[in-house]
Amino acid sequence: MLYRKLGRTGVDTSVISLGAEHLEKEDRETIKDVVSTAVDNGVNLIDLVGMVAPEARDNMGAALRGIREKVMLSAHFGATCQNGEYHKTRDTSLCETSFYDLLSRLRTDYIDILMFHWVDEELDYDEVFDRQGYLGLALRLKQEGKARFFALSTHRTSIAMKAMRSGLMDAIMFPVNPAHDLLPGDISGDIGLIRMFQKDTYRQLSEHAIEPAEKRKELYLACQESNVGLIAMKPYAGGLLLQDGNPSDFLKGRGLLHPGRLALSPVQCLSYVLSQPGITTALTGCRKPEEVEAAIAYVDAGQEQRDFSTIDVNTLWKLRKSCVYCNHCLPCPSEIEIGSLMRLLDAAEHNLNKKVTAEYMALTKKASDCTYCGICTERCPFDVAVLDRMERAIQVFGC
Repeated sequence: MLYRKLGRTGVDTSVISLGAEHLEKEDRETIKDVVSTAVDNGVNLIDLVGMVAPEARDNMGAALRGIREKVMLSAHFGATCQNGEYHKTRDTSLCETSFYDLLSRLRTDYIDILMFHWVDEELDYDEVFDRQGYLGLALRLKQEGKARFFALSTHRTSIAMKAMRSGLMDAIMFPVNPAHDLLPGDISGDIGLIRMFQKDTYRQLSEHAIEPAEKRKELYLACQESNVGLIAMKPYAGGLLLQDGNPSDFLKGRGLLHPGRLALSPVQCLSYVLSQPGITTALTGCRKPEEVEAAIAYVDAGQEQRDFSTIDVNTLWKLRKSCVYCNHCLPCPSEIEIGSLMRLLDAAEHNLNKKVTAEYMALTKKASDCTYCGICTERCPFDVAVLDRMERAIQVFGC
């Protein structure tokens, strides 16, 4: 397994983490098998979204028996079970009751990450950050040692930015995958994933995007700079990118999906996600051990298996001429790690500081080592002006 620091927590976190949303209705043995497969392969973060029903919590508690201290648990604060159904709430009494029920059923004294659950609207954000209400309860639980760290889950770039700048968040959970980044901007969550990627819908969405797509990279860079970890949810776009019989005409034919094979493999999706700046871990929702193994395969995969440049066959791809750090340009005759250099240059363009400069100076080969042979430009599937960016790096960093 590979590990990265999760923001201000300082905890070495596996780049592949386990989301439990799809396990809620599975039996105890299946949950045990999935969890043990993940933990045995080095996964040390489990997100408990969807685990609101008493039986599901009991089953997860059984699966964690004997291994609780090996993993960080992320619990969604405000995701409760009312009358046998999932219910999102900011009511402090309901939140507290559900939280202590979770501790009891998991047979643990604390939760590692208290996840402020699903905050997508400004009014909801204000309610969540009320120190006399929801936030006040969260702070008390943290002070009492019942929660170690704070994080917030959202689908909105502006909300994520606001939470990151609050100074209270150790991490942010945010959707990252090629499909979402292909969209013209953040979209209201009431549109289904499949309909979201159909051609006619896409063109309509282009006129109604809430926030431009470019803001997402600003978010990634800002989190990286502020040492706020990014937990990437939906790395497979809800499984849409992995379906053979994909019903979305947007991804079929001349789009991402080629006849007879998958649009992208799990390894390619995870490679895309983990190549973006600031991302600590990709949260994979798995129903069975085989799906865990398919995600874990990323760790030992070679460059060819990780290559996600096929996303560019979609004519509506929005990141053309923008480096996505796929390293399809390698190997460089001058041995420059072009993807790493580009990532640092993007970070410097956002905010040139001592940390970014130090990381650039630590590169074995720098932009000044470029011979301008142009091989990288020929290989780049996104039409990035690599040589121009090399010149820009020399201007920014001085070498």
